[in-house]
Amino acid sequence: MTAPVRTRTLAVSLLLIAVGVVLLVNAHVGAQTRAGTAYWIELSGTIDPATERWLGQALDGARERDAALVVVRLDTPGGLDTSMRAMVKDIVAAPMPVVVYVSPNGARAASAGLFITQAADVAAMAPQTNIGSATPVQIGPGDEDEVLGRKVRNDAAAYIRALAEGHGRNPDLAERMVRDAANVTAERAREARLIDVVAEGERELLRKLDGFQVRGPKAQTLDTDGLRIEHHTMPLHLEVLQLLVNPSVASLLLVAGLLGLAIELFSPGAIAPGVLGAIALVLGLYGTAQLPVTAAGVLLLVLALGLLAGETQVTSGGVLGGAGIVALIAGILLLYDTDSEAFEVSVPAAIAGGALLGGLTLLAIAKGLAARRPRPRGGPEELLGETGVVRAELHPVGQVFLHGALWRARTADPEKSLEKGARVRVEAVDGLTLTVRETNEISDHEGGDTQ
Repeated sequence: MTAPVRTRTLAVSLLLIAVGVVLLVNAHVGAQTRAGTAYWIELSGTIDPATERWLGQALDGARERDAALVVVRLDTPGGLDTSMRAMVKDIVAAPMPVVVYVSPNGARAASAGLFITQAADVAAMAPQTNIGSATPVQIGPGDEDEVLGRKVRNDAAAYIRALAEGHGRNPDLAERMVRDAANVTAERAREARLIDVVAEGERELLRKLDGFQVRGPKAQTLDTDGLRIEHHTMPLHLEVLQLLVNPSVASLLLVAGLLGLAIELFSPGAIAPGVLGAIALVLGLYGTAQLPVTAAGVLLLVLALGLLAGETQVTSGGVLGGAGIVALIAGILLLYDTDSEAFEVSVPAAIAGGALLGGLTLLAIAKGLAARRPRPRGGPEELLGETGVVRAELHPVGQVFLHGALWRARTADPEKSLEKGARVRVEAVDGLTLTVRETNEISDHEGGDTQ
């Protein structure tokens, strides 16, 4: 075989190999495209406006990417009823099947988490997880609140029953979780047909879902073979929002902001309390705007501010200040009506934060007002707190040079003599005699004759 022939044969072989590689790559990509994507999102912590927005954004993103399936990995103690209902509506309205997977091991779907799990087209759990305890919290004592509590429980029971029945699950057990706060493990939930699948991890979950018959509004047979998992986590701005809508954080920011502005009002020119207070107030108001607020809580906070301010103006022996701190703590505790034990103001945080903020406010306002009071002028009393220099030894009586003049002075400690040249601070004035104590401070009024 001649050289030109061998060259052409080699070129053709390389070309065929290249074409084969391209075809294999295209076949692999095409298989992935046909298989589609499992859009996997993380949803942990309380059910609140931040998690509500996150789920809505994630489902929109999955729809735009034409995902074959959405898996919501859930771990929650519960949260706001309003946010939970909005999330249930988003799951039901999603065009693709939505799997709620209570995971990892040790996770739970409590309270509002039960409703979200039952709203899913497929309800799944990791082996060492639990679900239930969805009884709404009663607002308070009294006949009216008991009636309202029954109405809330009945509404929640009917809601969870409808979700469970609509997806072919056990409505009786779901209702018991609302009325009696029942709670079961993953295996018990599967045996009782409250959930559909128990799986150890994401790959096992997808394997068990392959060929699964979805019941309910999106009835279909799932094809999860070869699905590519695409993980998504909550973006930073929603994580910040989740922090701000925490009732304990939002209430303390709000109170700190109000007290900072109060300090600035009574001590104009301090600047720092006003600036920091304004920032805290804006952040606290932003978080508070996302939460249900009670009129009693707002009134108590206003009353607390008035009592704390009154303590600095009226001699009450601390009665007004103490009452202000108590009102402040009560206002923090009663500010939000979340109807959820998992999403309420922390009592220790409210007591510690209220007492600390109230005490600091009293101290700052008192010092600010004291600084604004004019010092005595036109007599020896204006020398109080000033510093001078000893000109004739104080043993215990001698002379001190201060404000351009010599003054008769005695030491505050009769057993201690002060030599000439020692610096002293005036602690008392008795007629034209000063009582002084040695100090290291230097005054602008020490000038003049140094002999």
